[in-house]
Amino acid sequence: MSYYLDILFSRRRGLVTMLTLLLPAIAVLNGCDDGVLSFPDPDPAQVCVVNVTDDVDTLGIVVAATDSTTAVRGVVSGWLQCPAGRPTGFVLKNNQQQLRDTAFYTLGGKARVILFAYGSTKNVVEFRRAIQDTVLLATENPVIRFTHMAQNVDKFATVEVWIKDGPRLLPEDFDPGLSSNFASLPPGTYTFEIREYQSTNIAAILPNVTLERGKSYMLYTWDASAEQTDNVMLSIF
Repeated sequence: MSYYLDILFSRRRGLVTMLTLLLPAIAVLNGCDDGVLSFPDPDPAQVCVVNVTDDVDTLGIVVAATDSTTAVRGVVSGWLQCPAGRPTGFVLKNNQQQLRDTAFYTLGGKARVILFAYGSTKNVVEFRRAIQDTVLLATENPVIRFTHMAQNVDKFATVEVWIKDGPRLLPEDFDPGLSSNFASLPPGTYTFEIREYQSTNIAAILPNVTLERGKSYMLYTWDASAEQTDNVMLSIF
């Protein structure tokens, strides 16, 4: 008899414990509409697009079907705010011609993302690189990174990044589409050179660039001409 009573009391204790655990969850569900849990939206992200296409003079960018901006060839667009934490659609246009149907990216809260758009009106235009930018403290030195986005290249297919009359800026070698890590420099004015791999031949030069304390910069190459090989341009933002 004692054995069966022990089993009964044990089962009752288990039932009480289960109800104790379930009651908070039931209360939460009752406090939600139709039993659906809701979570706060993350802070919006920011995104910009660099137009390194072959022949789209002014690239139109539509974000989340509502916001839009443009980027002149070789230049970066302004920063756009877009939703975070869920897929956001990007559409690329050349005037009324749709170059790229909706491409979806899910961006993190407060993210700053750089997208490089490449291709041509005769071929697909798409994003070659998606790069997470960094927001720096105002007291820190400026930082700079590099992306090799020139596509119509032969001897400049692999390049190095140098400071004119100074040291090599980045230790890596870069093939088209590759990006560097950040390099930190003291605030000041610099002239940057893109050189052929293991050579002093200069592919492009960007003189008198002033880097300010606490800012991050993107240095990038792009094709000056879709028809002419190794005609490389160098820009920064």
